[in-house]
Amino acid sequence: MLIELRKLKVIKALSEETSCYTAEIWIDGALAFLASNRGHGGADDFRQKGTLTEAEVDQWLKAHRTARTYQGIDLDPSLENEVAEKIDVAESVSALRRRLRTNIVTIEDGAVYSYPLKKRPPDPVIAAIRIKRPAAEILNGADDARLLAAARLILDADNAASGSVPL
Repeated sequence: MLIELRKLKVIKALSEETSCYTAEIWIDGALAFLASNRGHGGADDFRQKGTLTEAEVDQWLKAHRTARTYQGIDLDPSLENEVAEKIDVAESVSALRRRLRTNIVTIEDGAVYSYPLKKRPPDPVIAAIRIKRPAAEILNGADDARLLAAARLILDADNAASGSVPL
């Protein structure tokens, strides 16, 4: 089952306890749900538009996905958790794209690093990085798949760091 978010709009100004958003959820190429959350800590609202119900999708996810850890908490597979993860990834990719405008971003030893350009042209900075760190993968000019991989590394590092902090 391929689950995609389309027409995602996150309204950060209204996001308090949860992400305030609206989106379309497409499953296997067909519109399945209209999704939203008001950002005040309540559950997501899924309005069914296709033939699949939320319970059917949750049942499939429980059978085919493993629990994911978010800030030290294990979350069972569900449509709400799937959507939350996809929003996190989309927001992380968007932030990474913004950072690429003013920084050289690399993946080194499984972590993402950023080198500010400080109004310098990118080529000399990239050349200096390649001399000092020949194994570094430069993300500037990379395709969407590499940016997605970098975003997942960032999210995994954030989740690991958040999970280790005592409450």
